[in-house]
Amino acid sequence: MRLALSALALASLLLAAPDVEAQAGEEEQVVTSEEPDATRLDVERLPPEAIRITRDLYAHGFFLEARIGAIGFVNGIGDYSNPGPWASIVFGYEILDWLHVMIAAEGSLHDTNAPPPPAQTAFEVVGGTASARLQANVTEAFAMWLAPQFSVLVAMSDILDLYGFQSASTVGIAYGGEAGIDWHFRARHHSIGLLGGVRHFPSLESAAGSAPTLGIHGSAYLRYVF
Repeated sequence: MRLALSALALASLLLAAPDVEAQAGEEEQVVTSEEPDATRLDVERLPPEAIRITRDLYAHGFFLEARIGAIGFVNGIGDYSNPGPWASIVFGYEILDWLHVMIAAEGSLHDTNAPPPPAQTAFEVVGGTASARLQANVTEAFAMWLAPQFSVLVAMSDILDLYGFQSASTVGIAYGGEAGIDWHFRARHHSIGLLGGVRHFPSLESAAGSAPTLGIHGSAYLRYVF
């Protein structure tokens, strides 16, 4: 009798097993075919770069540039002086992405190198410059530019009069241009750059000289756009 009951129970378990497996399979199928949850962020569907960096994200308008470098003269006053440190503060406005207008205050310091008399000394050249920058934006960060310039300036010493530069201590003009490269940080307001330029300085030419006096300058700069 016990043997019969055991056999009957075993048969019942074997018959019930397919129903359990079928129920498990249905549950797995239900889980597999679950509808997407609209409130859940599916990170696998995000683009590799959520925001594309462009120059539209940068600040535009008024800006300041602080420049520091050196300037030297060729011919004229350059025969009597050494190259010296040069600094400039620039205020400008971005009219367009490729066109900027600027005004600047600048100054440089030079040592005389002519044999005495008079004794060797130093003199300053100060002035202001107006320019227009034409800029080619190569990438969202890198740009190249070219800027024609017009300047007014004066040497802050009468020592140059003794060397025959009678116009150096009065207000004169200079004209030329400069070119540079600019790198914009991934920030709205800041960029850095390198520049070099050449200008003609008629007021720093000797009365007896025939070759034009050229001023060659170069500097690094930091720019802040408001």
